[in-house]
Amino acid sequence: MTKIYEIGNFILRNYILETSCGFIAIDTGYPEGQLAFIKKFQKIAPLSELKYIFLTHAHDDHAGFLRSLLNECDAKVILNPVGIPVLEAGENKILPGAGYSNRLAASTFGKAKKEFNFPSVQLGDKAILINSEEEQFFESLGLPLKIVFLPGHTADSIGLYDKSNNILFCGDAAMNAVISLGYHTIWIDDVTQFGQSWDKMIALNPKKIYPSHGNPFSPSKLQKYRHFMDKRKLIPIE
Repeated sequence: MTKIYEIGNFILRNYILETSCGFIAIDTGYPEGQLAFIKKFQKIAPLSELKYIFLTHAHDDHAGFLRSLLNECDAKVILNPVGIPVLEAGENKILPGAGYSNRLAASTFGKAKKEFNFPSVQLGDKAILINSEEEQFFESLGLPLKIVFLPGHTADSIGLYDKSNNILFCGDAAMNAVISLGYHTIWIDDVTQFGQSWDKMIALNPKKIYPSHGNPFSPSKLQKYRHFMDKRKLIPIE
């Protein structure tokens, strides 16, 4: 069974998975968070034992210290290749039609944070690209971890289903935070895809869903608030 550690904070969860193939980190964090991350990780194991970084999507709060962390260890990065140009640019991609999912998020987070830059990353041979759900890298290693494509928040969003614990790490495909409404992520690129990813998570029916923002929750919450996305009009960034 996969052993799970949480070494993040109130703003962003950092989940570490201990497996027979070494440790896996799910995402990194904002650029200034590296020292705290390494300090907490080293209470679990030497940083040399971090073998993989599973990137749920290329946003500043998930890939912010990815470049500098890769300078400290030999980990490989598992990601959707759609995120590569974003990593190389070092800036969140704002698509036409994308926006905040509710007015509270737009009026608070949207006004407080105007820049979404992070140190650009050239992965080179450290990248393990996952083009579709047919490419199950972890399962090929004999691990009970299934990669799930969950677009909507971003085009490159992916999650990780831990079959041994029956839990899903969903990245930002859902959110359990104060400024989110009905477990919907505060920023959405594509409403239709976002809803379809919720349908996929509901059908998967894990015991618990672990979002990157907020505490784990039951998939019944997705069923309860799924209709909130119907005909949802996003609020564009100012």
